[in-house]
Amino acid sequence: MDHQTLQERGAGPRPEPISPAPERAAPNYARAAWSEDYVAWFVSQAKVDGGLPPDVSPTHLFEVEFAYCMLDPQRYERETQQELRGILH
Repeated sequence: MDHQTLQERGAGPRPEPISPAPERAAPNYARAAWSEDYVAWFVSQAKVDGGLPPDVSPTHLFEVEFAYCMLDPQRYERETQQELRGILH
């Protein structure tokens, strides 16, 4: 299978956000702003298997990850950092 990061597909490099993740009890605007930056960075690091099915929009992965991140940004950051290091199975 064709495994490429979105970065390799031409999405361009994104620097990892350096601000700390807000708590899950933080105001919605704070979680949304951080989540948007972090998820965009995370998705740019993600491996993509081949092309997308015709009924899936190119932003689907971002939308799903963003919704999950908004629930608890600190947990999301921990989990995705572990995933990127290959700790999660």
